[in-house]
Amino acid sequence: MRARHVPRAIAGAVAAAALVSGGAAPASAAPDRAGGLAGHPHVSHVLLISVDGLHQQDLAWYVKNFPRSALASLAAGGVEYSDAQTPVPSDSFPGLTAQVTGGDPGVTGIYYDDTWNHDVFPAGTTDCSGPAPGGEVAYTEADDINQNSLDAGQGLSGLPGSILQMTANPVDVISPAALPLTRPRASRSIPTAT
Repeated sequence: MRARHVPRAIAGAVAAAALVSGGAAPASAAPDRAGGLAGHPHVSHVLLISVDGLHQQDLAWYVKNFPRSALASLAAGGVEYSDAQTPVPSDSFPGLTAQVTGGDPGVTGIYYDDTWNHDVFPAGTTDCSGPAPGGEVAYTEADDINQNSLDAGQGLSGLPGSILQMTANPVDVISPAALPLTRPRASRSIPTAT
């Protein structure tokens, strides 16, 4: 993949990236021997903004029509990857995983945001006796306490303005009933001194 600095570049088909130090590069950019992005030795930090479903032409239109926007400002100092391609299959979860790891689904094992684990009991199981039959493990908004709420059911007031106050602990907004179960560990007796 070729990387080249473009003065008014658009930083990617799905993501706009900007560096804290003032330059920009996507997370999957290959570092040169000095540790920076090839041709951009000053790169040391990357900010990845991923917008699901945003295409290159959508970003180009937005930057053209809103040239004073924060996104236009980030794209202005960006690095354009003209030969970038989506992983196959092209879906949100494997796509973002590829961006942040550099691995395609064949390497990461992530093909979709809905997976199967052979060592769990399906969500809703009430009796975890016997061998685990395996179950679906969905990493989606279906796990939210409230799928119809912007804050996933946390109960923030003043939405959408208060969204930055959302919890940093995802367990606080995930419905336990939506999760698969693992077998409880057998209790172990602790020997006592005599």
